[in-house]
Amino acid sequence: MKIIEKLSTYAALLGVIGAIGGGFYTWGQFNSRLDALESTPPVNLKPLHEKDKELTKQFDDVLLYANEYKVDLIDRIAKVEEKIKPVDLTVVFKEIGKVKEQIAMIDIPEDVDLKPISKELKRLSEEIVRILSNLSKINLVPLEESIKIIDDTMAEINKKLAIVSKENEVQDAEIKEIKLKSNNPLAN
Repeated sequence: MKIIEKLSTYAALLGVIGAIGGGFYTWGQFNSRLDALESTPPVNLKPLHEKDKELTKQFDDVLLYANEYKVDLIDRIAKVEEKIKPVDLTVVFKEIGKVKEQIAMIDIPEDVDLKPISKELKRLSEEIVRILSNLSKINLVPLEESIKIIDDTMAEINKKLAIVSKENEVQDAEIKEIKLKSNNPLAN
């Protein structure tokens, strides 16, 4: 048994010596590589620095041009904005609303003939097309006549509407009177 113990001790000793020798070998390899790196000449970065300066100058030139263009554009926009004058359209929208309300409230009776207005509107639209196609030869007389005819027709419609409205008021009053008489036992 002593022999096995001695052999294992020698084996352990040889292992330790081998490990120490391997460490020295690796240290030597590391030093030789470090010496090789130290002996090589350094990389010349001067061309890269010069190219970087060129690119920086070009970039600065582009930024300067862009800023000048931006300032010019801002000046142009400011000039255009000075020319634009705000317009308050609230009055126009109120008037349009009033007209829409009036149109919605109009109850055109069945006995009103709208054919003359339709014919006049059709003729007027044809006249507008003709005028637009012959801008150099504008004759306003037919247009003025059409406007007068439309105004006269509108005045006639307004009269008829007023009459119908009064008739409705009279009929409403008569209906109320009849209802009062029918509810009043002393009216007979």
